[in-house]
Amino acid sequence: MWQENIYTYEPLTEQEAADKEVVTRAMQIFDDVLTRGNKVAHFTCSGFIMNPARTHVLMIHHNIYNAWGWTGGHADGESDFLAVAKREIVEETGVADVNVLSEQIVSLDVLPVHGH
Repeated sequence: MWQENIYTYEPLTEQEAADKEVVTRAMQIFDDVLTRGNKVAHFTCSGFIMNPARTHVLMIHHNIYNAWGWTGGHADGESDFLAVAKREIVEETGVADVNVLSEQIVSLDVLPVHGH
């Protein structure tokens, strides 16, 4: 269950611990964090793509922020976060043959989107 994966996730930094508190509190307050219908807090999932030798990273250009970053997008009601991350990889890069290094959450962040 996706909630259990978040509650049991062990933060690696103080910032990530603080972000986990925000995320879990949002889960307790709202019943729609998996959808964009929640205008306060909703979940997205990302993929960090490397070549097999792990010497290169595939990045995408984010038009809203005018910055390079990793792939990712809204959960849109989907509770399988790995499936969301893989869907976004295909949608944003066209790369369909993805070998997953971990099926666990590897990072938990609050990313504010101001004025969007």
